[in-house]
Amino acid sequence: MEKFSGNYIDSYEKKLSVGQIYQMYQERKVVFPMAPLMKRVTKIERISQILEIILLGLALPAVYVSERQNGSLLILEADDRLRCLIEFLEGHYPVRELEFYPELAGLGIEQMEQRFPRMTSWLYDYRFSFQIIEYTTPRYMHMQMGNYIERWNFTREQGIRNELYGEDLERRLAKLEQTLWGFSAFLSKVSLNRQYMILRILMCRFARMGEIQEEWGEILNLQQLLDRTAILVLQKDSQWIKEISDAFGEVTGELLSWEMRVHYGLEREKGKERQAKVLSYLYNVVWMCQEKGCEVQWGLEKTAWDKWLWKQIGSDKVNIANIRIHFDIIEERLR
Repeated sequence: MEKFSGNYIDSYEKKLSVGQIYQMYQERKVVFPMAPLMKRVTKIERISQILEIILLGLALPAVYVSERQNGSLLILEADDRLRCLIEFLEGHYPVRELEFYPELAGLGIEQMEQRFPRMTSWLYDYRFSFQIIEYTTPRYMHMQMGNYIERWNFTREQGIRNELYGEDLERRLAKLEQTLWGFSAFLSKVSLNRQYMILRILMCRFARMGEIQEEWGEILNLQQLLDRTAILVLQKDSQWIKEISDAFGEVTGELLSWEMRVHYGLEREKGKERQAKVLSYLYNVVWMCQEKGCEVQWGLEKTAWDKWLWKQIGSDKVNIANIRIHFDIIEERLR
């Protein structure tokens, strides 16, 4: 019989009122991942939108949630509406003028409770449908959900990954990305973006060096490769962290020097897939040059301007077989 992949997301539905969610949040049983900073005016707009939807009695789409081993629920959302609603309940922001409820304009939760207790009761009683991904589901499948449902950007994806994989991964990646602070011109000023880029660069390095292996018949996709990479980073000792941190700083310096000379466009499409692929390979090109004892700037010139190579890298799926094929081609160019 034909072998069929066993990948599957175990999930169940649970309906919780706004009051229950807020209480669970205060008890750290509902958790939000670190997310990009949002302007005050944007938060007020999001709060006003979701409040009006709730008071009108409309049903909101299901909120996807990751169940963690300690029983807490990690909220997986791309628009931060639930997070903003929680901040409103904490008393941080007022409501702007609403189309159907102009009498609420400028009110915070305390004034709303005093002047419109019945309306406030409706708010607390409103029930969200949570689609909860069970903790027994592999972590990379929690991350894959973001590609299917939420369309996370790299910043949000890394914030969620740090919560799912724990504080140790976050500390290690934070230590590595600190070496890049002075080079954010072609990386990113956002810490989580830099952490994601480091993970992608290490993913290619581990695949190239054979530290990530596939079993017979297995084809690892991007999220599975990032999962293996995160696990490897967690297994490394402090000496490796120090050495790879120094290596990142050195390679970034080489790339910055090269970028200033040739204006390749390393910061093009910052925080997007093209940049992730370009940096993943060019960092490794520098490491390959150092390993081979050839001149780094020459090696960058031999590979970075190869349009055929980058067309292949851009169009091929991210998996171990393709990564190794690409590095075999790069190896040829460096001879």
